[in-house]
This record gives sequence, C-alpha cells and structure tokens, in this order.
Amino acid sequence: MSKMNSNKETLETLIAQINELLNGIRETQKNTQKTMLENHKVNMQKFNKLIEFNKIADMTNTVFEKRISSIEKLLYEIFKS
Repeated sequence: MSKMNSNKETLETLIAQINELLNGIRETQKNTQKTMLENHKVNMQKFNKLIEFNKIADMTNTVFEKRISSIEKLLYEIFKS
C-alpha cells in the first residue's frame, strides 16, 4: 500500500510539474504573439512611409523628365537653325 501511495504522489508531482511547464509555455506564446502583433504594426507603418516616399520620388522624376525634355527640344531647335 505504501508503494502505491508513493507512486501516486510521484505521479501527482509529475503532473504538477507538467502543468507548471505548460503554463510557462502558454505565457511565452502569449508574449510572442503580442510582440509579433506590435512588430507587424510597426512594419506596416514603415511600408506605408516607403510607399509614400516612392510616390514622391516618382512625382519628382516626372517633373525632371518634363524639364529635361523641354530643354532637349529647345537645344534641338537652337542647333537645328
């Protein structure tokens, strides 16, 4: 009978340790998920900024292309005459 009680206590101790480890894993997963969500939010903000900068760069390039084109036309007309 004593051996049976000892085995039961050992099993209960092991179950308690397993539950403790599982709780630690759950907590770690919650923290990881929270961190991932925060990082995702920051990354999306950075991507939006990059998209905005690219649009500005495209607009700037368009303006310069038009100016260069008009300068080329003027130079062509000057040298053509």
